[in-house]
Amino acid sequence: MRRWIVLPCWVALSLGAGGVQAQSTAATGASVPYTPSWTARHYLQWLGDHAALPLTGSHWPLPAAAVRQALDRMAPAAGDAQVQAARDFVLQELDMAQNQGRAQLHLRSESEGLNGYGDNYTPGSSAQLSSAELRRSWGDVSVAGRLGVRVEASPNSLQSQFSGVGTEGEFQARPDGSAAVLGFGGWNVQAFSHRQWWGPGWQSSLVSGHNNPSWTGAGIQRASVAPSDSAWLRWMGPWNLDVFVAKAQDPRVVEQQPQGFLFSGMRLTLKPQPWLEVGLSRGLQTGGAGRPSGVKNFAKSFLGQEVNKLDEDTFSDSSGQIAGYDVRARCPRTWAGLLGSCAAYTQWMGEDAAGKGVPLPFKFMSLWGVESTYGQGQYRVFAEWANTNAYSLPWDTKERFPGYVNGVYRQGYTQGGRWAGSAQGSGSEVLTVGWMDAAHQRVVKLHAGKVHTSLGAYDPRVSAPRGDLWGVSASQVLTWMGMRLTPELAYTELSDGQDQRANKRKNLRVGLVLAVPL
Repeated sequence: MRRWIVLPCWVALSLGAGGVQAQSTAATGASVPYTPSWTARHYLQWLGDHAALPLTGSHWPLPAAAVRQALDRMAPAAGDAQVQAARDFVLQELDMAQNQGRAQLHLRSESEGLNGYGDNYTPGSSAQLSSAELRRSWGDVSVAGRLGVRVEASPNSLQSQFSGVGTEGEFQARPDGSAAVLGFGGWNVQAFSHRQWWGPGWQSSLVSGHNNPSWTGAGIQRASVAPSDSAWLRWMGPWNLDVFVAKAQDPRVVEQQPQGFLFSGMRLTLKPQPWLEVGLSRGLQTGGAGRPSGVKNFAKSFLGQEVNKLDEDTFSDSSGQIAGYDVRARCPRTWAGLLGSCAAYTQWMGEDAAGKGVPLPFKFMSLWGVESTYGQGQYRVFAEWANTNAYSLPWDTKERFPGYVNGVYRQGYTQGGRWAGSAQGSGSEVLTVGWMDAAHQRVVKLHAGKVHTSLGAYDPRVSAPRGDLWGVSASQVLTWMGMRLTPELAYTELSDGQDQRANKRKNLRVGLVLAVPL
């Protein structure tokens, strides 16, 4: 299989931007990472489109204090009750996330699904506890922290035999939701366990999504999303930079698998115009059993050196990488009467690099979407097409081939046995149409397309369910005696392959989430 490696020229831009003191008006103290519910993300995106909220909407998690700072700087127009209600909803969710602990139990039938933003990836039941945020400050230095633990059925829906504990166990425990953050000079140095959502899509992120277990690692992230005071960076508008390194938790799926590889992710998101948001992302796999490792090799990987290096018919290159771009553009406000607050977005993730000097990504997997809100921000509809083949852009003329897989990291672009990008997996083409009712916290999605390799999880040894796909999913949040109850129902059908434990050609998923504040 072909290698998927890329050196993005914008790593240098990211590092250069990170080297500038980027304070804006007032320093933002340390805070724990915050990923909004789909409802809160909907409202944040609507506030950005409708009321010029100075916040990026395609990069999660962000520091909780950064989101709060942006909301504080937005002054709702007098009498605009819908804007105030949306702002209040997000602030209330932020308050609960920072100031209250939470216990959550998710009872679910053992079945796979096409997971999107905010979905629980586990094809079975799980339970989670998290504490309130602890914050302290000493002058310009501040700290924040939170403890979390999650116990779940094995996320690898294709695994049928289990042994011991950890990545091969039938039940697994993770420090999901935990974070320790040191804030200084406008930056957060942090150790964490969480998932990322990097991209403008609602169903898929081609580089880092919600289909896999949390990454447990360490990194640095800008503490604010405010525009910089620096004259060199002011043109970027609201922006954030996030760089981290984590160790993969990958069950053994093939012989001589380079288990325990390091995964590093980098994302720079900026909003140079109120109607335009741009993201630059990179993900790399390096090290692991049987592969070059150590500080020197990681430095080569990070700087994009010795990639696709062939030595006596054996790849001795430093890493496996993908990288690319995403853009979201809001419609002109003059269209609002006909289409509401609408937008179009796309994401391209390259599977290789070309060019002398500083190589640029190409051989793109691609995602395209359109969305619109109506009913004064209560409802959102979207249509999203994701193609996880290289050379998938409409004007590409070369032969396509499946992305996310290669001949060295034979477990593919995965975490915990699950695709770390789009849940539809390698070489697939899927259209999703979604409808959201934010006021009642209700969402319905329809899916149709073709799955080339497998849905949700990946194991190259088995003939996993695949082929023509159609599916539907729905969920509804209810409140009762201070608790949140979320019943869910989903059905996904595939035409080919063989049933494998929780990953079947016909998947009926029934579940109930019970969340209690502590």
